[in-house]
Amino acid sequence: MKPRSCRGGGLALALASLCPALLPGSASHAASAVSLDPVVVSALRVPREASTVTSWVTRLDPKQLEASGILQLRDALNASPGVISTSTGGETGALGSVFIRGTTTNDSQIVIDGMRLSDSSTPLGNVLSAARTTDIGGLEILRGPQGAIYGGESIGGVLWMETPRGSGDPRGSATVEAGSFHSISGRTRADGEVGKMSYHFSGGYEQTHNDAPNQHFDQSAVALRVEGEVDPVWTIGTTLRANDSYYENLGNSDDRLDASLVTLYATGTFSDVWTGRFLAGHHQEFYDSDSSFGNYGSDLRDASISTDQEIKLSDDVRLLAGAYGHRSNYQNTIGADEQRDRFGIHSAIEWDATETLTTMAALRWEDYEAYGDELTWRVGAIQGLVPSTSIRGGIGTSFRSPTYLDLFGSSFGAGNPNLEAEHATGWDIGIAHKVFGHQFEAAWFENQIEDRIKSFPTPPVNLPGETRTQGTEFALLGAAAEETVSYRIAWTWLHESLSDQPRNAATASLDWRATEKSRIGIGATHLASHSWGGDPIDAYTVARLYGSYQLTEQVKLHARIENAFDVDYELSDFYGQSIKGTGRGIYAGITIDW
Repeated sequence: MKPRSCRGGGLALALASLCPALLPGSASHAASAVSLDPVVVSALRVPREASTVTSWVTRLDPKQLEASGILQLRDALNASPGVISTSTGGETGALGSVFIRGTTTNDSQIVIDGMRLSDSSTPLGNVLSAARTTDIGGLEILRGPQGAIYGGESIGGVLWMETPRGSGDPRGSATVEAGSFHSISGRTRADGEVGKMSYHFSGGYEQTHNDAPNQHFDQSAVALRVEGEVDPVWTIGTTLRANDSYYENLGNSDDRLDASLVTLYATGTFSDVWTGRFLAGHHQEFYDSDSSFGNYGSDLRDASISTDQEIKLSDDVRLLAGAYGHRSNYQNTIGADEQRDRFGIHSAIEWDATETLTTMAALRWEDYEAYGDELTWRVGAIQGLVPSTSIRGGIGTSFRSPTYLDLFGSSFGAGNPNLEAEHATGWDIGIAHKVFGHQFEAAWFENQIEDRIKSFPTPPVNLPGETRTQGTEFALLGAAAEETVSYRIAWTWLHESLSDQPRNAATASLDWRATEKSRIGIGATHLASHSWGGDPIDAYTVARLYGSYQLTEQVKLHARIENAFDVDYELSDFYGQSIKGTGRGIYAGITIDW
């Protein structure tokens, strides 16, 4: 694929020869260094060091992402091996897509502040359309079938996000940025601790015309967390997230989305060996689409309660157990008015069989009012070989129930109320090695999916037989030069995938803190030729440049160039309608701290 002004196709290989990287990261030196062994929550829904869990999980530090100029969630997800995150529908604000280990968006689940959002009632793509990294405190990508811990819609894996927790002395900041395509954004945040209470608040507004015509977008969003220690046993808290957005959908329709999520949670430390976590949440999402063909709208409401218990049976054995209840309500303007209830329980056991071997087994039962119950399981192990080297592997099951759109349709096509759920078995095995501040990971994976739901063309149908996804994922990350230089590489090779995904997908980045006050960096994303199930799309590589300068203690200047070499590329091509990616964009801003 040729750029408009110069060729950029070899940039990913050039970056790969310069550096390695990609995985989690925590920050010292103002978010420049990466953490090789972060604490992760998503693998078992309880905190664990990443090096001790039996599943493959990547934790990304949103502060490090923001410092690198990565502001969109769907761009950030590409920093994980095994993940392709994009939009096949347009530029900023268009419906997002995430493909984990060769599966499709509907095969993955998103959990925000402990509450499951994406399932058969709530489309994950809406969450990915324009979500930002700036109001996220933790971001994890858990890969492989996770039905035993999370239930349905987790064939590809689980995206785990948390609203930030406040800490330290009260402080605040405000950021304004403007640039190409009539883009402007502003956001503010305040967080800290007062006595035994912590708080975080962030809010922002953005708008852009995007590069292509008829894709105007604007969005306002807020996020809040308040948490406090009531007594030596109980810590309680609440979170609130809300956004209101408008997107001009290529001139075909004017789309509006209004969504909010509220959670209440409590953690009880009942003894040295027993900790209990309890959560209640409510989520709603109102979608409205006005076009020349008429109006289509849908209302989604979800309420959920859950608990996760952790009991230490001995120094080497830990028991995990949980229960879950969920009710969803769905109405649309073409006649659907449905309610679904779902209940589940799960249990898992971790056993440190030796000083270098940890094993895990989990089992989950769920009852779906719509079509019956499901039993899912997972087993895994991680074995240390020599210091800093380990083998990790597991096998498990999951399923995907039909979405409301699959069953009841929309203004764009008919539904099929006779659809069956997909069922999948998947396994993975790989190696991780750390040396002198650098880490390498490689894993082979395979998923076998029965009764796969093919949603397009409508009406959806279950495909006969078995569908496979398989491939290899690689990650390399680290820091050098007294942690003033950090680097990331993620590469996914897909031997088989759903919807004709790219055989090769890679991201790379190199970040240099040139002085105490300045930093510069470069990043690139490459996708091999693919089609997403439509017409063929040529391979492309897009690069980005970014930098910042700390003018004073309170004032920082920052700038970024997206698609730095102005590469001409396509996001998708369905039915002869090609949707182009964004051309070169230049943005600059200022952040004031207090």
